[in-house]
Amino acid sequence: MIACAPRRGRPGTASSRSRTPFRLAGGLVLLALLAGCDSKMEPKECDKLRGDAFEMVNKAQHCNTDADCRQSEWPGCAKPISNATFDKIKPVAESYKTGKCEEPKVDCKSPPQAYCKQGLCVHRELGVPEGAGNTPSDQIQIQ
Repeated sequence: MIACAPRRGRPGTASSRSRTPFRLAGGLVLLALLAGCDSKMEPKECDKLRGDAFEMVNKAQHCNTDADCRQSEWPGCAKPISNATFDKIKPVAESYKTGKCEEPKVDCKSPPQAYCKQGLCVHRELGVPEGAGNTPSDQIQIQ
């Protein structure tokens, strides 16, 4: 993109004074973008981004319906998260990717379905029906 030279007004007029800070700021932004185009983020910064994302994923994921829950895509293996958390993690993941951070190799299993259970997003355990761990009512003994 080629920038055109601004029109010159009389020195000291409002138009010439108001444009100068914008030209300087625009130039600084362009320099920052050009300088950052090929740079790789420091490993310490990458670790901080990944750690922040893990903190968000590992907090309680509140929901009202099954539609409020989904699988996390990053960091690490898939976990049940709320759509709100997914939206918060997305820009962090983009920064991590843009910074050319190296993702550690993790061997993940195929995750079970995420759903809302008692107000929290959880994984549906495969092969375990609801209430399977409860004692059947005909075997309850009162002492």
